[in-house]
Amino acid sequence: MLAWLVWLTGGAQRPDLAQQPGLAQQPGSATPPQRAPEAQKPLAGEITSHSGWPQPQTADVDSIDHILAALYDVISGPAHQPRDWNRMRSLFVPGARLIPVRIVPGTPELKTSPATDVVFLSIDDYIARASGRMEAEGFFERALHNEVAQFGNIVSVFSTYESRHGAADAKPFLRGINSIQLLKDGGRYWIVDVFWDAERPEMMIPPRYLPQSNDPDAGPGAGFRGEWTGQLEYRDYSTDERVFLPTWLTMEPGAGGRVRLKFVYDDGPAKVVREELLLTLDAAGKTATVSSGASAAAEVYSVSGFEHCGTLGCGMLTLTGKGMENDKPVDVKIEVTLGRNLFTWVKSTRATGTGDAFRFRDGYRMTRAAPPA
Repeated sequence: MLAWLVWLTGGAQRPDLAQQPGLAQQPGSATPPQRAPEAQKPLAGEITSHSGWPQPQTADVDSIDHILAALYDVISGPAHQPRDWNRMRSLFVPGARLIPVRIVPGTPELKTSPATDVVFLSIDDYIARASGRMEAEGFFERALHNEVAQFGNIVSVFSTYESRHGAADAKPFLRGINSIQLLKDGGRYWIVDVFWDAERPEMMIPPRYLPQSNDPDAGPGAGFRGEWTGQLEYRDYSTDERVFLPTWLTMEPGAGGRVRLKFVYDDGPAKVVREELLLTLDAAGKTATVSSGASAAAEVYSVSGFEHCGTLGCGMLTLTGKGMENDKPVDVKIEVTLGRNLFTWVKSTRATGTGDAFRFRDGYRMTRAAPPA
């Protein structure tokens, strides 16, 4: 139907009159003077016509998984934490639209067949509408399940999401589906639009768009269970010396890929320190969220290695993302190894934007206190 646009926009080769002797040069006529080819200007509306558009981080846009993870990561954060809106802009084509479905109130058959409308938002419209509430209340959104279809350079994703005000909240306050359209552009992806609708009591998300199981005995968090003993090793911020603490750990897997890690440290005579972390593993979205039980703050990482996960061992997961260290931004890499009787967690960091080698920050090496069942 739109094939005529292919030629108009340069998708197919345009006729070159100079290659047609009947039009460009009649037999016996003098050879016309050669002219240097003129640089072709971007067509109105092309991505290249927006020369000042923010540049992305390569790791955010080099795969479908990474750009989806970056989309959810950039809008998520605790209360009073500003979002990196230029990072968000860099994920989208300049003319992208974000399109929520709106239920028109007061219409007949509101529950079974309501009248609906849509709101077309530019990226800046979305930022203006959402930033105040996100930063005032806290907002964390993650993908539960992604259905991906691709043909050539066009990609369509049905991404089931859930939203929380705090990363450690037991239940989401909202779920729904984002219909995300992507463009593959050489070695990167762009988001063209996001079109979404929220779940309602009369319109629940079908099982096909949800993870296959919320059973704690299934999924990527299943092997993270039981009593463990070992030690914490960390690099002291002031002296750079290595410090070792005897450590006990209890892992409690829950529904939705959540794992509660309860640490007890022997920090010297009459000093016992307790800490709790909530680890949420999303195999479909290839992300992990780490939050402290003492704070609503959370860190969201991209994850590789989910394909090796199993009930009693999952090889090694590599988590990569951003964080803060001594009030300065850093790149973070966490390598997690889970075997039948061995658990390690090694965190390394480097100053953001330097390209330096990662340096050890802290790590756990734990063995089971009792054999697995």
